[in-house]
Amino acid sequence: MELLEQVLKRIRPTEEEKRKIRSVMERVKSLLEDIRKKEGLMFETIEFAGSSARDTNLRGSSDIDVFVLYPKHVSMEEIKEEVEVIRNYVNGEYRYAQHPYVVTNIEGISVEIVPAYNISPGEKPISATDRTPLHNKYVLSKINNKLRDEIRLLKAFMKGIGVYGAEVKVNGFSGYLAELLIIYYGGFIETLKAAAKWKYGEYIDIEGHGRVREKRPLIVVDPVDPERNVAHTVAEEKMALLIVASREFLKLPRLSFFFPEKRIIDPQGIKDILIDRGSRIVLLKVDYNPSEPPDNVWGQLKKLGKVFVSKLVRKDNIVLQYDVFTDEKGTAIVLVEVVGRYTAKIHKRLGPPVDNVDHANNFLDKHKKDLYGPYIEGFRLVSYYTVAEKSLLIEAFESVEEIIK
Repeated sequence: MELLEQVLKRIRPTEEEKRKIRSVMERVKSLLEDIRKKEGLMFETIEFAGSSARDTNLRGSSDIDVFVLYPKHVSMEEIKEEVEVIRNYVNGEYRYAQHPYVVTNIEGISVEIVPAYNISPGEKPISATDRTPLHNKYVLSKINNKLRDEIRLLKAFMKGIGVYGAEVKVNGFSGYLAELLIIYYGGFIETLKAAAKWKYGEYIDIEGHGRVREKRPLIVVDPVDPERNVAHTVAEEKMALLIVASREFLKLPRLSFFFPEKRIIDPQGIKDILIDRGSRIVLLKVDYNPSEPPDNVWGQLKKLGKVFVSKLVRKDNIVLQYDVFTDEKGTAIVLVEVVGRYTAKIHKRLGPPVDNVDHANNFLDKHKKDLYGPYIEGFRLVSYYTVAEKSLLIEAFESVEEIIK
């Protein structure tokens, strides 16, 4: 398909970018070996992982993940001490999620130095990072240059529609998960054709040895750990969005799926939209300790957003949409668009679940001109429509605290 060739020309890393990645990898490996020799560190091997190491990264996404692998007898306390030693040598930042790691910058490329235990395939992980080097070996054993491009297409598609990234901020598809889907289905178009027919609870087991028993929208058994669901973090909305976007792209392929137009709306334009809808914005601003890990902040913020919206609904407001945002530097907001109070003339139209293909397609075609939507809520399509006249604006609260108390 000519369109896909156009996309690949824009998303493949340049040869210069690839050379730089290889150069930085060699430099990092040499540096770590020197540190181990000088300080007598206990890690056994150095391995690179992630999309840059597998050559499945998108242009401009050249972060490097390097793993220092320890024998199982070394304690986590000893590992923490050694991570601090490494941090001092590379002039990096000490980070801590479920495990300590170091982030530094070399020649403009972000490098994460992550400790892990040296385990074999099928062996139970000791720490959260132990599987990652095994993931790297598995993917490299299954792909070739053609599949690398197919993986890039899927990642770019997911990024374009807003479902790429396993972090709490997105709750979408990780790079590793995208790679597994291409390995399983055999290509980008083949993956979209399959995703277009997915049902809630879709179960994918590449190696046929899965023992995952959980109720999730999507289950993809980890080939190196049969008890782990690689898609555990995928929210039902993100799975639903991939399903619908796959159908729409297959019907009418276009570049905007990969490179969506950036809309810039001036304040007056936003005001005009709100007036037209008879709605207004309610904003909740929260300050927090900027040293808090981003995943923790996003997780708590999403929970707060749900509570905030439920409080507004209890006061008879119709919530059109809401979102949360943080600059990850100490400030977070919950932004809600609401209409009416008691006398609202805007109604919510419940559509079918997205895995009901015919009804979902009919709903999309029939309600494109509704006031707002169609969009995805949970695993189904919904939209809002007006009845008779514009609704009254929300009655003023004396303070945000009154809403959430």
